[in-house]
Amino acid sequence: MIKRVGFVGVGTMGEPMAANLLQAGFEVAVVAHRNRAPIERLLQKGATEKGSIAELAGEVEVLVSCVSNDAAVEEVMLGQRGVREGGHPGLIVVDTSTISPLTSRRVAATLAERDITMLDAPISGGQSGAIAGTLAIMVGGPRSAYERVLPVLQGMGKNITYIGENGSALVVKLCNNMIVAAITVAASEALTMAAKAGIDTGLVHQALSNATCRGWIINEKLANSVLVGNLKPGFKLELMRKDMGLALDFGKAMDVPMFLAALVHQLYTQADGLGKGELDTIGICELYTDATGVSLVKKS
Repeated sequence: MIKRVGFVGVGTMGEPMAANLLQAGFEVAVVAHRNRAPIERLLQKGATEKGSIAELAGEVEVLVSCVSNDAAVEEVMLGQRGVREGGHPGLIVVDTSTISPLTSRRVAATLAERDITMLDAPISGGQSGAIAGTLAIMVGGPRSAYERVLPVLQGMGKNITYIGENGSALVVKLCNNMIVAAITVAASEALTMAAKAGIDTGLVHQALSNATCRGWIINEKLANSVLVGNLKPGFKLELMRKDMGLALDFGKAMDVPMFLAALVHQLYTQADGLGKGELDTIGICELYTDATGVSLVKKS
């Protein structure tokens, strides 16, 4: 039974994920983060701290990583004092980052040369899901490794799906984010049109929540964000732009037409360029409200 788990990347998502592993009874060790505060909070909850990723990888049975992009994953896994340098044979790495499936497969193959198994395990559910321990987790890589680390995954999420070979889970995660981003843009555009017509967005939301377009974005996301004037990030706009770029690149590699993904990526690029990258991904609505001068905050 796995007991010793390392965690790299205790940021917005990683800190509550690591905290949930502690609550589930795992011995969790962490390494320095650019922000010291989450490290201190986790230490107070019972975590231990190691001096480097290499040291961490040498002492745990499973290492979970949650970092921002392809370059960060490569640095953690293959960089100096990283997993490849310090990891022991038999170590299983669970990378929850959203990166290119092609990058993940290449990194996994490199680690396999040291008898280190890497699983891609991207997550969905936002910060609220990370805090509640209800994340959806998709997993790609050797099934035997997946089955061994399943209790660790269950300490962080509730809906866990094994997809297949390395990189396959990341393909599914990109599918998710493509759909979420497109719906978010469509919802922003539609609400702005209604507001411009003088209709209370609260009434629009009430009606749409029971119509054929209902779903998580309409029913929950809008209710807790733009309708109440809250654009505090659970998932930053700049990260959605990054993920849409990953989807475009992978679609190109697969010879798949990506007309809508390209348009949505451009809209997120424009919003990021206008200084909205730190807003929640729903902040894309400001492209429309800035252009029309309306507010999407509900009146009732």
